[in-house]
Amino acid sequence: MRAVVITEHGGPEVLRVQERPDPPVGPGEVRIAVKAAGINFADTLARTGLYPDSPKVPCVVGYEVAGEVESVGDGVESVKPGDRVLAGTRFNGQAELVTVRENMVYELPEQLSFEEGAAFPVNYATAQAGLVVMGGLKEGERVLIHAAAGGVGTSATQIAKRIGAEVFGTASASKHGAIREQGVDHAIDYRSQDFAEEVRRLTRGEGIDVAFDALGPSSFRKDYQLLRPGGRLIMYGASEVQTGERRSVPAALRTLAKSPFSSMPWWKGLGVMNENKGVFGLNMLSWWDAEGSLDRVIAPLIAGLHKGELKPVVAEAFPFDRAPDAHRFIAERRNIGKVVLIP
Repeated sequence: MRAVVITEHGGPEVLRVQERPDPPVGPGEVRIAVKAAGINFADTLARTGLYPDSPKVPCVVGYEVAGEVESVGDGVESVKPGDRVLAGTRFNGQAELVTVRENMVYELPEQLSFEEGAAFPVNYATAQAGLVVMGGLKEGERVLIHAAAGGVGTSATQIAKRIGAEVFGTASASKHGAIREQGVDHAIDYRSQDFAEEVRRLTRGEGIDVAFDALGPSSFRKDYQLLRPGGRLIMYGASEVQTGERRSVPAALRTLAKSPFSSMPWWKGLGVMNENKGVFGLNMLSWWDAEGSLDRVIAPLIAGLHKGELKPVVAEAFPFDRAPDAHRFIAERRNIGKVVLIP
């Protein structure tokens, strides 16, 4: 089979399409003929060497796919060869074939393309885990979603609007029309505005109930200060450690230096109690490992996906041979929604 391989750590040019052995299929497993594979920020970090949980190079990454069941192992009853499916993959998704456990496979609704299917598992699982399970977002509450035009951002916006929340979203001005279409009530240009000042202005100083942020310590601290009593900050990434196409050691060191002072931790325990606020850290890979599946966060969304209440947004689909261009597209922040690879 053909696969997109990170041959060494570096810029997008280290991505190569290579032949690799077909993955075996064991009991309780499903092998999928991949039609589309999602790209996540973790994949770009793995390429640059900034993602400690990724496999050693050379390696194939990728956490989610959509395609057709190619074969099944003994004991598999929920799907059969030829079925259209989407699935979470513990790496190895950016290949023509991938084998996963049966409990990570879900039916792909007929109205969705394979590209849209590949844009669902990680983005929506992350948004559901952060906003609903951890954040407890409720109807009428205010939520601030950073990078609202990205894959997770568009998914989080759809979930928040489905709940009935008032949504504040940050994005560059050129993307404001797109994020408003997804349901953002208050679009904030992070390039020309201080998002904290703008949120205070829009809320007349009251603040927000939930902040959902994968940017890093520079914004975590501001998020925390925006929370009104009972507010929750969910930190699920640190994109500021990487600038452009390559890793930035100075940026990574600055991020690490600021991290202990970005929100509540050790130095403000009593203050947090007095302020009635909470801070959550979210890592979907460790969640996945601890629970053995993503069912707790994906299962509640499947009905909405089939009904069309949730609609994955695909920014662009790149063929495997253009994987470097796909990574550059993400690094340049040109995407609105998910970027996917197709064999």
